[in-house]
Amino acid sequence: MAYGRKVFDLRRRLGGVVDSRRAPRTSAALVAATVFYTGLLRIRSFNALEPRLREKPFLRLIGAAPERLCLCSVDTVGRSLCGMDLDSVRAVLVAMLEKAERNKVFREGWHGALRYVAIDGWEPFCSRHRHCPECLVRRVKVKDKDGKTIKVVPEYYHRYAVALLIDERFDLVIDIEPVFPKDLRPLVVKGKGPTARLVKACLDEGELTAATRLIKRVKQTFGWIDVVVGDALYANGPFLTTLDSLGLGAVIVARKETDEPLREALHLWKDQAPHKIVENEKTHERTALWDCPDLETLTTYEGKIRCVRGTVTRLKRPEDPPSTWCMLVTGKATRLAPEKVLAVARARWHIENTGFHQWTTRWKLGHVFRHHPDAQRSLFWLFFAAYDLLTLFQYLQLRSYGRDCG
Repeated sequence: MAYGRKVFDLRRRLGGVVDSRRAPRTSAALVAATVFYTGLLRIRSFNALEPRLREKPFLRLIGAAPERLCLCSVDTVGRSLCGMDLDSVRAVLVAMLEKAERNKVFREGWHGALRYVAIDGWEPFCSRHRHCPECLVRRVKVKDKDGKTIKVVPEYYHRYAVALLIDERFDLVIDIEPVFPKDLRPLVVKGKGPTARLVKACLDEGELTAATRLIKRVKQTFGWIDVVVGDALYANGPFLTTLDSLGLGAVIVARKETDEPLREALHLWKDQAPHKIVENEKTHERTALWDCPDLETLTTYEGKIRCVRGTVTRLKRPEDPPSTWCMLVTGKATRLAPEKVLAVARARWHIENTGFHQWTTRWKLGHVFRHHPDAQRSLFWLFFAAYDLLTLFQYLQLRSYGRDCG
């Protein structure tokens, strides 16, 4: 905490959080500090937090002692979260990352001295009983012990597009964006010219729509981001065009062999030997690489796309079938060597393993602290600020941490 207060001015950042309550007895800044330390201390629920709100060490930690002997109830914490100004909460996380960038934490970049952001969809929880106005709905089958369908019931869930800064040393959350149901989607333009009109969307948003909105805000906030890394969902012309307009490169995993430009690249590689073979003594892997630059067969994208394929064989387990990866590369990422492109594409799994897995199992984000759309986003941003602070401290201040943990 001394590191957070000295380097990131944490108390002042949390003190800038405001909410919509009128003349509250417990300020939004104290509530924000309470939620921040709830995440940092891995407190599993607001019920488990309740006794802490009367303990002197916790009150000193959030800056409420010795003036107060008790902070408030957890119901007050929940009401404050529901009314928090989302921009002021997000500003805590943004200020922390901007300060780290000014302190040259990301200056060296990673492969090719570039900064990479992995983007993916995340569903932290679902319920068949409780729901809120921002819940997405799907129909699921309920089966008995014999596997026979008894009935079909609605299931309510929240889904977010998440942007994670991936690096050799650490992975940091930089932003999230919710996927909206059809009732909350903005109006869309139908038609062209004088016949154009605004109409209401008839379907829920998809992950791609939320991710496009997210990456625009990420680039506007963090101008030093260079490359976006995504799975096969993002291997389409409109999304690559959006990245080009923002000045971002892309490394996108491609899976459908019938889709361009991968189809054309596979045709060209059909009878060719590997262009390059690389052996990694550290990971005990042999990688065969094929490279095909300047493809223009994707009709929905005007630029040139580079295709890279890598086949990885584990030397210690030769009986295992090799793993094959195909990637689409655009923008700044095209200057990378093919083995570096493969390394970046494989690093996309950081968002699954380091991110989603740890947040639900260790950081308790699979638990619904308060089922309200604004409360959930406020809590997520404060928890992610705590996650980023702990990650930066471990890898920058505890010099042996990364080495001891491999």
